[in-house]
Amino acid sequence: MKHPLLSERPLCFSPTLAATLGLEEAVLLTALGDIQPFLGVESHPGRDWYTASSDQLQQLVPFWQPADIQRVATSLRNQGALLLGAAPYGESSILKFAFPANAASGVRGADAPPPPPAQPASNSSGGRSANTIGPNWTPDSETLARISQLGVPENFVREQLPEFVTYWRDRGESRHSFGSLFLKQVKNKWEAFRATQGRKQPLPASWSPNEGTLGKLADEGVPSTFVRRCMQRFAEYHRNSGKQSVSWDLEFNDWVMEDWEKQETPFIEKRKPVPMTRDWQPSEHTWEQMRRLAINPSFAAELLPEFIYKWLERGGHSARWGEQFIEYARIEWAYYCQGIEKNPIAKPISRNWQPSSDCLGHLVNQCEIDREFALGLVPEFRLYWREQGGTRKSWDAVFVRHARYQWAERNKFAIGQHHGKPQKPGQSGNQRTRDTSVWDIVTDTNW
Repeated sequence: MKHPLLSERPLCFSPTLAATLGLEEAVLLTALGDIQPFLGVESHPGRDWYTASSDQLQQLVPFWQPADIQRVATSLRNQGALLLGAAPYGESSILKFAFPANAASGVRGADAPPPPPAQPASNSSGGRSANTIGPNWTPDSETLARISQLGVPENFVREQLPEFVTYWRDRGESRHSFGSLFLKQVKNKWEAFRATQGRKQPLPASWSPNEGTLGKLADEGVPSTFVRRCMQRFAEYHRNSGKQSVSWDLEFNDWVMEDWEKQETPFIEKRKPVPMTRDWQPSEHTWEQMRRLAINPSFAAELLPEFIYKWLERGGHSARWGEQFIEYARIEWAYYCQGIEKNPIAKPISRNWQPSSDCLGHLVNQCEIDREFALGLVPEFRLYWREQGGTRKSWDAVFVRHARYQWAERNKFAIGQHHGKPQKPGQSGNQRTRDTSVWDIVTDTNW
């Protein structure tokens, strides 16, 4: 007697195929091989293209949502087992696909072995075998055409190439398609660039510095007459220059302080450059300036240990440590916010998650954290969040915070035992950033 739930034709797939590509990937690839004879064919030199509608795929794999189909199809494409020729399935509701020539026969039978590896590819993304990236790798014309469709300027694309090649040569990992990885990196960088540009604006016609900025300059010993003279020159210059900025008050503060420090007036006491010290603390004006820039104070306080360590190690003197800390915090906060903007839906961490090249570049270049140290944190970080089952919008942003915390812990003896925090009324000045556990840091969502 037949089971009533087994009335439909079963999907059969090769265990070897599942072990090679992944279980979900094997299911979708086999299903497409089964439906392919019933689809219309669009012949092109070298391969045939097939188009499956959303209704057909819903009947074929009703247990998947459109986002799942898009995710698994993209994984197959990245592994070189499937070619995609249309907009993402989640947007177009069609799946236009073709089988690579050396894999077409392998997906028509459930028991067929996985496709044999292709011959070594050249240093473009056209090859489908898994190879490491060459020192002179460049994206092929198809990848450049897809990037062009996103509206990314050619010079912006060229600027991303050296970092991309260096990153993948350092990792030494093989990939079927570096072109798709390069496309993803350029797209993310371009979106981040546009998000930053979108917050900038030209100097308003009736602009004048706010009371907080004027008060800070007065506390620094800058005469009000000097500030007024600077205000006129500042407004004339920036209205003619066409420059845009996120905070014109911060720009004006820097402009005035730079001019003031250049004045040759020995009878007026000026700030002298001093070295960074282990117990350095930002002034209340520095915290206030960051609040005006909408930088979360708790987030900025986390940055203080690494900022101090960075300048203790680097050495040098400055009369503007507060301004430098503001700029450092502004860049870090922008990176965090961009990660959230690019990923509006919170997702669990994947089993093979790795920090993106943009994330590692940020840790190495901006935070000055050793690359090997950061990479060494990945397995434990990934395992911890896989077990917790939490969801986040940007795992890169969470990992950056975790890496900064661990780096500060590693170097805590170099920076002493006290870290600055914006203090609230009644709060003890002895409270330290490292008194907060790593769990509290990476799960804090009060921002």
